Amino acid sequence: MLIPREFVVPASIAATLPTLDHLRRALDGAVVFVPAGTRIVRAVRHPAAVIPPHVERTYRFGPPAALAGEGGRYPIYWMYAAQDLTTALWESGFCTNDITQPGTFYIPRAIAETGLIATFTVQADIPILDLDGTVLSKLGIYDRIHEGEYDWCQWFGLRMFDVLASFADGGAPIGFRYPSRKHKGHLALAVQSGSLGQWRRQVDVQVVRFSEMPEFNALRRDSSYAEPFEGGFTVDR
Repeated sequence: MLIPREFVVPASIAATLPTLDHLRRALDGAVVFVPAGTRIVRAVRHPAAVIPPHVERTYRFGPPAALAGEGGRYPIYWMYAAQDLTTALWESGFCTNDITQPGTFYIPRAIAETGLIATFTVQADIPILDLDGTVLSKLGIYDRIHEGEYDWCQWFGLRMFDVLASFADGGAPIGFRYPSRKHKGHLALAVQSGSLGQWRRQVDVQVVRFSEMPEFNALRRDSSYAEPFEGGFTVDR
């Protein structure tokens, strides 16, 4: 899906965004496989979001709001997950910080009440693009990805749809993994919406309430855990 002509990348972002051709060449050797048996974790707020059929809000890799269609739904989007539970919790906001209490973190009340953890067990080797630190450094965009420059990352994510579309159908990557912004030193995963049917066929999924997991109580017992003051402020956007 090429970017429609009417959606012009803002000049301030286009100045630092690698071209499609440049990205395609740089990532040509970046295809890796998530091996069968791997467990991938996704933290969600309601059952329909486990493998979302549509979204009305996009996050780190967009696409930008300009692509929202009728009713606010997006024609393309990313499903986010992680290779471990802790990264999934921080990336999704299940764990967050209250800036009125420095040095602490907490689990939002709504998450404690309704949060769900989906664990996908991969049943076949699944190809993805590996946006590891070396590739991003060579492209000169490591800091923008790692620090999560919101608008820039949304346009970069839109361009990544075109990168994925440029691979041949047989064995084409379904998404990419990238450095977590909230849990540094760990990787997160973005699966393109057009590949979610394939994802559904190639994984087994188990969904449990976050509050029923032993990790939930362990986090609440952590020495840095503190419930936020009423009306407190988080660092989440």
